[in-house]
Amino acid sequence: MRFLFLAIAIFLTSLQSQALVTEWKSTLPKKSVFKANEDMRGRVDFWKKIYSEVPETAGLFHDPDFPEYVFGEISWEHIQNNKNLTASEKRKKIDNLINYERIRLAAKWKIKNVKRIRLQTGLKERMQKALFLSGQYLPMMEDVFRKKNLPVELSRLPFVESSFNVNAQSKVGASGLWQIMPFVARPEGYIKNFYDKRNHPYYATLLAADMLQDNYRALKKWPLAISAYNHGLGGIKKMVRVSNSNYLPDLIESDDKTRSWGFASENFYACFLAVLEVEREAKSLFGDDLLKAKPLPMNRVITAKAVPKKEALKYFGGSLDKLRKFNPHLNMTLLKKSKVIPSGVPLVLPKKASAKYFKTAGL
Repeated sequence: MRFLFLAIAIFLTSLQSQALVTEWKSTLPKKSVFKANEDMRGRVDFWKKIYSEVPETAGLFHDPDFPEYVFGEISWEHIQNNKNLTASEKRKKIDNLINYERIRLAAKWKIKNVKRIRLQTGLKERMQKALFLSGQYLPMMEDVFRKKNLPVELSRLPFVESSFNVNAQSKVGASGLWQIMPFVARPEGYIKNFYDKRNHPYYATLLAADMLQDNYRALKKWPLAISAYNHGLGGIKKMVRVSNSNYLPDLIESDDKTRSWGFASENFYACFLAVLEVEREAKSLFGDDLLKAKPLPMNRVITAKAVPKKEALKYFGGSLDKLRKFNPHLNMTLLKKSKVIPSGVPLVLPKKASAKYFKTAGL
């Protein structure tokens, strides 16, 4: 693990020398409506520990219904760092260690069903990297939420959804920083052959803000509205009906649950509260030398007509990789084969664009 942190330190030092990074400072408002009450405190503390203390080569065994009930801890760092093992051998040894420890804990705590002992892997390194990456996008995201009169704290949901990985893809088809599903994006015209706006940081943020705003208008409470971002508005409405309550802890503890209501749905809001606390305390949790990336230049344009690919590449020093970094929403398979970028394609350029080929993008 020390080698991983050394590599990260070298990487960040290199970036700092290029003036691409800045000292970490949270831009969250001092006063917030998003705070863990007594009923959520234990659950939030569990996730706060996962995000800030437990490394990716370790985990906590806990009760799936009450995560704050931790049965034990486990670490497989010694296996992961064993250079004499192949990747498959490491995976097998780690699986065996986890199974052994789960059985041991079941006997210790007199738990008959070992499925009642869930393992949550740590996310400390991922959160630290997310804090760094967030600097590229948060100023833009906060601006979007302010213009829509929404709490800027909502801009931190990508910590939970994607760890601010702009290329994040889920097994069920969600994509981008905000992990938006195809069935949500397609009616909005977001998914085309040449691009997918779910992977465009700005347009994805616009759609996510609209979704959260719609959820709040329908549900009247932010804990429910935020949970609906994960579980779906219809799904939360059903849980409100079956639990006969609009108080999130009641939904979580209800004996009457819909089939789709599960661990992720119960913990989504708690994870959100936890990452807010981790961000506020980031320096004390990760060290005073914590850094974040500077905001990416985002000159948003739309191709006014078919643009020769070589013309677009001029804005990126001829580098296709740099173009991709600024435009993760583009279909790179098509772009590599094509000599032109079609008319009407949204692009992000690092500097002012030529009016001959591009027009400024609106909302």
